[in-house]
Amino acid sequence: MTELPLHGIRVLDLSWIIAGPTATRFMAAMGAEVIKIGSARRPDPSTRGVPFQAYNQSKIYASLNISTPEGLALVKQLLAISDVVIENFAAGVIERLGLGYEAVSAARPDIIMVASSGTGHSGPHKDYVAYGSLLQHYTGWNSISGYPEREPVTGGLWADPWVGMELAMVTSAALNNRALTGQGQYVDFSMAEALNASIPEALLDYQMNGRVKEPMGNRDDWYAPHGVYHCSGADRWVAIAVTNDEEWVSLCQVIGRPELASDPRYTEAAGRQDHQDALDAAITEWTLQHEDVNVMQLLQQVGVPSGPSQDILRVFNEPQLSEAGYFTNLRTSDGELRDLPGLPWRFDGEPGPYLTAAPVLGQHNEYVYQELLGLSGPEVDRMVEKQIIY
Repeated sequence: MTELPLHGIRVLDLSWIIAGPTATRFMAAMGAEVIKIGSARRPDPSTRGVPFQAYNQSKIYASLNISTPEGLALVKQLLAISDVVIENFAAGVIERLGLGYEAVSAARPDIIMVASSGTGHSGPHKDYVAYGSLLQHYTGWNSISGYPEREPVTGGLWADPWVGMELAMVTSAALNNRALTGQGQYVDFSMAEALNASIPEALLDYQMNGRVKEPMGNRDDWYAPHGVYHCSGADRWVAIAVTNDEEWVSLCQVIGRPELASDPRYTEAAGRQDHQDALDAAITEWTLQHEDVNVMQLLQQVGVPSGPSQDILRVFNEPQLSEAGYFTNLRTSDGELRDLPGLPWRFDGEPGPYLTAAPVLGQHNEYVYQELLGLSGPEVDRMVEKQIIY
């Protein structure tokens, strides 16, 4: 059987909460051996709830108090046998622990160190404490989402999983560079810059045209009609996006208003942009007579982009996800069988992703400390008693 793409790569995961663990989860699913280090002294906050189960699948989990000299020495031993180390401590913490890139590369010269932080490790705000939900506001993302003349709302694009995917991408690129050159490297990753990279048109529009983009609700800069329309039933809605003139004509035919397609006010996108309120009213008059799924089916049959606005219960029961094999049935740490989210890609001709349930703290201590590092059982017991392995 062909191996998964990252088979043979070992990742030392010193990250916590969501962004870093998302990256290492993807890498583990693609075949890397990910060793997550945690401590009962300062537990990962995500262990209090559901996120830990989602973002720490397929990992090896060892407990270690790295604030102790012996704990630090064990981390350095693990670094010496790892290909990648990922951390997302606050700026300066990793250096104060004696685990900056200079020390890490001394343990293994070709190691790849990925350091993720809110605003990166340079610039006037590098020492600021930041989380994804705050960075959505700091980066301007939330100023262009939502509705005009309302307070900014945290939500929409959830920064941490987005950042985690980019972290996995850049780490894989660094591994490819090492395969070509034999050299390791230090990667300084900024969550804020990752979010800014998702809205380049807003930043360029200001520079090129002097416009400061404002929130538009469900409307779009280019496409019209574009919105979410009320359907038959309580709190049922459908999203519709008309992206060209051909789709507009097809929409008019389906909703029984062919005269709108030939109306000179609406034949081009600019005109439809100017009359969106009237067009939305005409579309809503039709959608209210149909269930949301039926609206999607009728429009999709003629090539008009559309889909129901679904809550999580409906998404979980969506046949597209189950039939595509997205969910994996695994027994979580509480002993219950659950359908856990999988990966959004498939490698043609490759085995499926490696997915196991998220472990509990210290579950793999014997493997990490005795099999990998060669410590004796009594030595491990001594370190447990002294709260070094803790």
